[in-house]
Amino acid sequence: MLKDLGTPSRNTPARSTSTRSAFRSAGETPLRSTGTPREVRRRRSVLALVILACFTLIVLDARRSAGSPVEPLREGAAAVFGPLESTATSARQPVDNLRDRFAEMDRLKAENEKLKQDNQGLTEQLNTSDYARSRAQELDKLLKLAPKYTMTPARVIGFGSAQTFSHTVTIDAGTADGVRPDMTVLNGTGLVGRVVRATQGTATVLLIGDRNSTVGGRLNSTLALGFVSGRGDVAGTLDYKLVDLKARPKVGDRIVSWGSSDNAPYVPGVPIGVVTSVTPNEGALGSTATIKPYVDPTRIDTVGVVTGPPARPPRTQITGKGN
Repeated sequence: MLKDLGTPSRNTPARSTSTRSAFRSAGETPLRSTGTPREVRRRRSVLALVILACFTLIVLDARRSAGSPVEPLREGAAAVFGPLESTATSARQPVDNLRDRFAEMDRLKAENEKLKQDNQGLTEQLNTSDYARSRAQELDKLLKLAPKYTMTPARVIGFGSAQTFSHTVTIDAGTADGVRPDMTVLNGTGLVGRVVRATQGTATVLLIGDRNSTVGGRLNSTLALGFVSGRGDVAGTLDYKLVDLKARPKVGDRIVSWGSSDNAPYVPGVPIGVVTSVTPNEGALGSTATIKPYVDPTRIDTVGVVTGPPARPPRTQITGKGN
């Protein structure tokens, strides 16, 4: 094929001058010679030598020994191109680091958001668990009082004034649950107050710390009678005055309710508070004791409304024996 593309053989008659002129006039260019047969053979020889040299280098390099003749070439190439590669790597490293830093920041941001959500969920669960635990404790205390009183459990759903009263709470039990005005309200700790108004589904409770509240109280130690009245402050502090002006309460004495006629508005025996200080009355006999209530008026939640007489067995009747 290469021979065919070469210069025409000597036996081929040369084209005449008229033929070349005809080609020029027709706008065509005659095929140029690709070289003489000697040049073709030289090209083939060079190609063969290059292929042979490459094959020889491959065979020699495959030995992978310390005496490989290709090793100097490899070392030379490493000496020349190694610094260039190191420089290119060093120039590219800040870009790679910046890209990795942005990726790390995105990952940390996503992880931080997830941790915030998890923390919020755990906090809500903890708060809910604490609230549920507190309500369970209150209900447990009410259950312990259940044998003493017939009660309707309720929950405080609002704080504030109602009618002319300033210290009141609203509970979620009403006339449909048997709740009526002048019924005792207590919790597992002590006396809360009394019902002053009731609707079908709710009721308003006057707290014992209100200025308009007065409860009959008895010293638990001496059984001396007195009256407990509220000061109207936030803490629900109470004042206690004994009926017997000569009697004098002591710090640490406990006060319980002495009860009312037909158990309205207060049933007997409900803890009210403890004496914290005693002050003599100025210009008069007797003294006034300061009472800290057992029930914190700012932390009331679950309560019980005494809707019936104390649940107790019938009293044993005493009969006298004749002589």
